[in-house]
Amino acid sequence: MNSSTVVFSSRADCEAVLHAPAAGTFGACPGMHGPAGDTAAFPGALDPLEHTRLRRLLSHYFTPWVVRDLTPDLCDLVDDLLDSVASRGRLEVVTDLAYPLAMAVISRVLGIPEADRGGLHRRALAVSRALDPHLALTGEHPPGLDERRAAGAELDAYFEELVLRRQAEPADDLVSGLLAAPAESSRTPVRDAAAVCRFLLDSGYETTVNLISGGILALLRDPVRLDALRGDGGYADQVVEDVLRMDPPVQLVHRHATDTLEVGGTRVPRGTTMVLLLAAAHRDPGHPESDAFAPGGGALRHQAFGLGSHSCIGSPLARLEARLMLTRFAQRVAGARFATGTPTYRPNVTLRGLRALWVDADDFGSRAMSWQEVQSAQ
Repeated sequence: MNSSTVVFSSRADCEAVLHAPAAGTFGACPGMHGPAGDTAAFPGALDPLEHTRLRRLLSHYFTPWVVRDLTPDLCDLVDDLLDSVASRGRLEVVTDLAYPLAMAVISRVLGIPEADRGGLHRRALAVSRALDPHLALTGEHPPGLDERRAAGAELDAYFEELVLRRQAEPADDLVSGLLAAPAESSRTPVRDAAAVCRFLLDSGYETTVNLISGGILALLRDPVRLDALRGDGGYADQVVEDVLRMDPPVQLVHRHATDTLEVGGTRVPRGTTMVLLLAAAHRDPGHPESDAFAPGGGALRHQAFGLGSHSCIGSPLARLEARLMLTRFAQRVAGARFATGTPTYRPNVTLRGLRALWVDADDFGSRAMSWQEVQSAQ
């Protein structure tokens, strides 16, 4: 490991760093992942004033009432996805459920046409390993760098084109709102808006897929919890929160010491890169039973969505997607069980997630419950 990198894995240390004013976000960590394109407009790489401006603007699109208004359409989409596999008697959770739901939602937020979604999915997969700290931990450039760079450049070009289309034909959506915001930076509004769209895809798509598929995996491993959720939709909130703790979609995050600070008795000089192992912190051995899946059991509060000023602005939407999918999976999929072997994972470290999870079922039920009933059960 490079001498300018320090790793923290306890809950207390990770929380201290996440709250520390002198801990800059991962975009400020030079050489963390390897050569990259221009990320200057990404919220995670901005100075505090610019970050505050963009966060305030984006927050308008992720308020509780905006998320609540999405519930009817998301309930219908979840049921449509379950209907599409009902005749097969078998489903693959990642491909059949998690990816389509997450892509449909982020596409709605960003105004992405349905015809473009397949290409975005492939490119998002290619760049998802960009957050792995390969260079900082090994001193070597990561494998697949050229492919990742090409996919990233294609995503940037796509979002610039999308923003230009919206500039010509404004709508009541996030991209139009970004374009209409007062210019307070040296970047052009088009480049600024395109970079934010790219950030929202990078940070909100794969992570939601991992949360949904990880949640179904946890329930399949614990039939008692699955039955409990089947009988009480309100239990979904507790299930989602403990999935976030036990198997966070983002396993580790990085911070950059903008000034010298002390964390848990360790002096961290200015310029040091800090790697926070959130998945380890969530199972801190200093806390009894933190290694057990126990929704509602009073285990450690998770840090999966970050803390402080850089907490995940889209967390209410991610929670809603997971809550609805897990609830309807429990209610509709009777006799759910592992179809074959051990679930397989992609090689990612930071955005750790399932590659495939095959499930057999006796019956896929019907969409008898209306969205109002689902909402009232939460």
